Amino acid sequence: MDQKRPQLKARVDGDYGEFVLEPLTRGYGVTIGNPIRRILMSSIPGTAVTSVYIEDVLHEFSTIPGVKEDVIQLILNLKEMVVRFHAPGPKTLTLRAQGEGVVKASAFEVPSDAEIVNPDLVIATLAEDGKLVMEVRVEEGEGYVPADKHATKDRINSIPVDAVFSPVRRVAYHVENTRVGQQTDLDRLILRVWTDGSATPQDALDKAVEILRDELTVFGNVETLPALTPEYQPPVYTPAPTPQANVYDLPPTPTSLNLNPGDYPAEMDSPRVTLEGLGLTTRVLHSLKEEGIDSVDALCALSDRDLKKVPGIGERSLDEIKQQLAQFGLALRD
Repeated sequence: MDQKRPQLKARVDGDYGEFVLEPLTRGYGVTIGNPIRRILMSSIPGTAVTSVYIEDVLHEFSTIPGVKEDVIQLILNLKEMVVRFHAPGPKTLTLRAQGEGVVKASAFEVPSDAEIVNPDLVIATLAEDGKLVMEVRVEEGEGYVPADKHATKDRINSIPVDAVFSPVRRVAYHVENTRVGQQTDLDRLILRVWTDGSATPQDALDKAVEILRDELTVFGNVETLPALTPEYQPPVYTPAPTPQANVYDLPPTPTSLNLNPGDYPAEMDSPRVTLEGLGLTTRVLHSLKEEGIDSVDALCALSDRDLKKVPGIGERSLDEIKQQLAQFGLALRD
């Protein structure tokens, strides 16, 4: 019986989208989900503030009379501003505020081919004698670009800003079992996407699929390599001695051999252990993977506070994670 062709179902609510792809051949849930997640997090183009000019301010370590926030805090606030472009090209936003009150993003003068997605964002707080005049340059790009990599400043005394262009804030996926009739060895891929509002989750997913498709087309344009010289002997494949042994297998984890971290050679920084190899309970493991935490490196990059935000991870689960990591000489980020 032929397998039913996979279908994609979507539920999008503002800046959140949930996509379900099924049925997939067993193993293809991870095969498709992992590259799509990586592309969504790294390669979707977006907009970001790249430089700021503030009247009478020479550098970012200044303060402004009558303004509660210093320049560094102002820049941090501006980096949270989300701008949607309706036409390509850099945009300049202008702000002129005076007198006591809270200055929000809606106070900016914006070109007709752009709009501020979060106009209620607080930019500054002015005292009665406060005055704030600034120009903000917003550009298109992708990924992270440090301040010193931006193009030449627009004007004298403008302050370059490191920019995160990606409109995708967070991506998580997990794979479930599914069935079609009597065929039960199938995958269901569930992908969840959060954006900053400048692009919809559907648009971000469409762009990620387009990027992946373009990158894979190279395999359809194969160039013939020069012929091998007589002196070159290609490597010979040698079958494994037993069906259980595989030359491509990683070294066994301490969980399977009951080894201690000290049993590893000194030149190894840490054991090669997978998330599953930590010995976590199924519930904790499922909660981590639900949030896209699918490797030990990703887990160790989080702090206690980060993990407590993960649904299903409480104090007991946190203690369990720390205890299992400690067995391999690993720990969460401070």
